Amino acid sequence: MKRIRLRPEDYRLGHCFSVILATAERARVFKEPKAVQTCLAALTHASTRYEARVYAYCFMPDHLHLLANTPDGVNFIDFIRHFKQLSAYRLPRQSQTARRLWQTRFYDHALRSDEGVMTAARYIFDNPVRAGIVANAADYPYSGSLVWRSVLSSSGSEDPDLHTKLTKAEGG
Repeated sequence: MKRIRLRPEDYRLGHCFSVILATAERARVFKEPKAVQTCLAALTHASTRYEARVYAYCFMPDHLHLLANTPDGVNFIDFIRHFKQLSAYRLPRQSQTARRLWQTRFYDHALRSDEGVMTAARYIFDNPVRAGIVANAADYPYSGSLVWRSVLSSSGSEDPDLHTKLTKAEGG
């Protein structure tokens, strides 16, 4: 099997990673608001436990996009593993889903020095637009940030001015 991970020590260097976690059998779990809320609570818990900064998340119907990092010395893979285990444990109690919530493996990409966090976050937030789910990224209720926010709305979306801030930060 092809090795898809960096060296283990690379995940302890505080790099920012763009991650895609697919649901098992690509089940459309995140069409249910309660499933998103449950997994977002698990993500918040895991980010606190591992001191992770989650710059962007986007729950698409059958996968999750994340942009995050952990501090130097904290294993990023442990953060992802904890989130996956916690969300999988909590979710079946609230909805009837497949036996497993997540695929075993996931895709990660360490941002290079020439890749900006804001650009990567914008890409993540624009996923529902590219998929034809919404016309404007700000209208998608299942994306946000655990870093760039003041207060989460009841729908779980981020600071309502976040998309404006990102656009201005990128010179748009």
